[in-house]
Amino acid sequence: MKKPFTDEDAAALVDCAAELAKTTATDEKGPQPVAIACAIPSLDAMTIPAATRLMDGTKAISMVGAINKVWTVLAYKADTKKHADRIKNGSWSEADMILNQNALPQFCPWDGGIVVMDKDGELLCALSCDGRTSEGDRRMAVLAAHKMGYKTNFDEKGEPLA
Repeated sequence: MKKPFTDEDAAALVDCAAELAKTTATDEKGPQPVAIACAIPSLDAMTIPAATRLMDGTKAISMVGAINKVWTVLAYKADTKKHADRIKNGSWSEADMILNQNALPQFCPWDGGIVVMDKDGELLCALSCDGRTSEGDRRMAVLAAHKMGYKTNFDEKGEPLA
């Protein structure tokens, strides 16, 4: 039987992201504090993160973004980049995005929320960062997940795997 991903695992992942955020540049802004959320999938509490962190110097609204990103990852079982790409490539219009957000206010089509998996590719949790550029948020989450030994849909630089 596999060891379940616990609240303590979620807290360790969030702590790792917070430590990395203090010293690691993931976009042109350089090292910056972020809001971080980690949610474990469950039938009764999909929208409630198991661990969060609003680092000093981060706007409080960034925590709302981080929570909405993990909700979106778990709802769709996909990285939020998938939705951001739909807008960029034109397969979704702004109207499509607005309709989704009106129907599901937690829906967040911005990059920065990722699927975190075990070595076998099984979903463990959703992790997100918010407060840098969208790409910078994604890269920070990916760096933390990889540093903790987890698998993602991205390479070590935070770019999508082919």
